[in-house]
Amino acid sequence: MGDTLNDDLRWLYSLENMGIKLGLSNERALLKALGDPHEMFGSVHVAGSNGKGSVSAMTASILRSAGHRTGLYTSPHLVRFTERITVDGQEMTEGRLRKRIAEVRELVDGGAFPRPLTFFEITTALAFLHFADEKVEEAVVEVGMGGRLDATNVVHPRCSVITRIGVEHTAFLGDTEAKIAYEKASIIKEGVPVVSSPQSPEVLRMIRWMAKCRNAPSKIMGQDFTAECLRSDMDGTTVHLSSLNSQVCVGLLGRYQCENAAVAAECAMTLAKKIEISEESIAVGLSKARWPARLEVVNRRPLTVLDVTHTPEGAKTVASELAMFPGSPRVLVVGMLKDKEAKEAMAALGPHFDQAICTGANTPRALTPQEMAEACGRTFPQCRTVEGVGAALKTALSVAGESGFVMVFGSLYTVGEAIQFLEGKDGP
Repeated sequence: MGDTLNDDLRWLYSLENMGIKLGLSNERALLKALGDPHEMFGSVHVAGSNGKGSVSAMTASILRSAGHRTGLYTSPHLVRFTERITVDGQEMTEGRLRKRIAEVRELVDGGAFPRPLTFFEITTALAFLHFADEKVEEAVVEVGMGGRLDATNVVHPRCSVITRIGVEHTAFLGDTEAKIAYEKASIIKEGVPVVSSPQSPEVLRMIRWMAKCRNAPSKIMGQDFTAECLRSDMDGTTVHLSSLNSQVCVGLLGRYQCENAAVAAECAMTLAKKIEISEESIAVGLSKARWPARLEVVNRRPLTVLDVTHTPEGAKTVASELAMFPGSPRVLVVGMLKDKEAKEAMAALGPHFDQAICTGANTPRALTPQEMAEACGRTFPQCRTVEGVGAALKTALSVAGESGFVMVFGSLYTVGEAIQFLEGKDGP
């Protein structure tokens, strides 16, 4: 164990230098050495490209509302590592985290594994250990990347969930929708029900084929259950869900959350065949669900919104929701990573803002403010560069005044640094 939590996390983060090594042999060996904690609670396993975080948060909120002690494992984090691992909405404490890192590090230093362990493999084990320690009854486990060979795929869930699938991580998952869908649909287990968001025909064929091969009952949104968005504004989203045959209020903003709510509700209805979940607890859980930095309002004067969308498709979705946010002037603070299609994303957002303030997060992966400004091109009426996310946001708030609208958009790094600036605090 290091002298401080920062020392412990520095060791853990150093394992990221090993890169991504997909496969389950190491994770299974590590968990066996730790007493197989992942077998001590029920679970829901969530894969996909878009919406999996929101669906995971909604499902966990439903389980809590139904009275079940609930774990939630997601990645990555915005500010603190402990955001990844929560029980009933409470983050893992620093003392518990240090104790468990020391325990795992002792095993790692022993070298009794098929290959060196990765950051994500160890983090997943830490989550499962914490859930077992805290006597979690049900856990919602979000896939890190892909599915088939992701470290989380050691769980045997009560229900598998697949949100919308798109082309991503092609170096690891394949260069076509079909190949990527195969990797993600491979979380489907023998006889375990699967619930899916709407998918392209190619992706849907793969999911149905995998479900048939594994005798897994499947429910596909748009075919087996539906949702109708009735209202979406700054107070929340109202949706009629066929699963409940009633309308519910969703705490998360944006019409696209109607789809995520429908998937979470259908998953809950599936779980209700095995554990106690009432329709009322589903409605309450959806209303209480929170998922940070997804059209999240963090200030009212000036109106300030955070969103970690960083793809052209996501930017178009965000742009379609911006009319709900009043205020003038309208200022965008933006910082994206080098491997994202920044120019296309900015083309979608430009018409909705008076000014862009381009910045860069404190990571070598980030575009520089100047590169970000080049990506903005002539899309924005005005564009300027500011070094440092905190300084950029300070400038934006000054430009906006009390009556303006500020959105911080881009990478998790950018939005995480914005949160640190706004809250005047940080964390490991």
